[in-house]
Amino acid sequence: MNLKTHYLFPLLTLLFLACHSTGKENYLIPPEPDYHNPIYWFLNPEEQTSRAVDIFYVYPTLGFSSDSEAPAFLVDITRQESRDAAFSNQRFNHEVYAGDEYNFFAPFYRQRTMNALTEGPENEEQIMQVPVSDIAAAFHHYMTHYNRGRPFILLGHSQGSAVLLELLKNYMNQEQYEQMIAAYLIGWQITGEELEEFPDRLIPARGSGDTGVIIMYNSLTTLDAKSPRIDRSVVCINPLNWKTDSTMATREEHLGIVRFNRETRQYDTIPHFTGAYIQDNYLICIDVDPAGVFNEELKDLFPYGNLHFMDSWLYALNLKVNMAERVEVFLTR
Repeated sequence: MNLKTHYLFPLLTLLFLACHSTGKENYLIPPEPDYHNPIYWFLNPEEQTSRAVDIFYVYPTLGFSSDSEAPAFLVDITRQESRDAAFSNQRFNHEVYAGDEYNFFAPFYRQRTMNALTEGPENEEQIMQVPVSDIAAAFHHYMTHYNRGRPFILLGHSQGSAVLLELLKNYMNQEQYEQMIAAYLIGWQITGEELEEFPDRLIPARGSGDTGVIIMYNSLTTLDAKSPRIDRSVVCINPLNWKTDSTMATREEHLGIVRFNRETRQYDTIPHFTGAYIQDNYLICIDVDPAGVFNEELKDLFPYGNLHFMDSWLYALNLKVNMAERVEVFLTR
């Protein structure tokens, strides 16, 4: 699908959705962001051009609609509080993964709220086209105005990974794809049907240094803890040993988690946190207590033993080291 078709399709979709707001199912579409305006970026993109490599980051689902009477299924990012809700997640990914090494481009977007996931509204696929449309527009704007030919890394988690997957499949031209070092699409899935349909775009990583590939995994303590939303993945790589078979990675291979400490307002690093192995294309973590991330309110989506909410930071130092390795391979090939 070319960009012209891309921009026409979401417009038609929005017109369709805007006519479907009845009772509990609220399909009202928030205003479209203008990515020329720096308020729709975590950092001013004009100031993110001094380093040799970019990260383009898309954040995960960050909460429920606050309106219990008519819960919205899409976030209105024209509201400051909506952008503020994404800020700490973007800051974490900027400081942990980009730091001083990479330029960091992170757009705000009209993401689906958790209500859209828990309530299963009609026209769910059309609703998903709104965040896809936003990120495709943001990426196109970034490539046109800010990228300047630099290689880039795609980084996402959960809904962010789902949207970036659609970008890879349908909204990125070949020249842009060839600038991509790798896509870290954490906490999502690729099905066998998708691999067959997009064999030249969806290329799973097979080791620690291949480029133009997708790094994907979902962490569990037991296979019984699969999310019904993420239960068909045929792609998984172990971020501790960079193998795709069932070889156990030990705790000694775990370089460290990085998580924010609310009391000290600093990031804590804990090495050798867990070992892990792959089973049925899911990453089984043998040393993690799932109680720390279990949410009773979301147990139907993420059962006890599902580590989805840890996936973006559980292997943070391993991912950071691996990004540097793939960047070096890409730049010296």
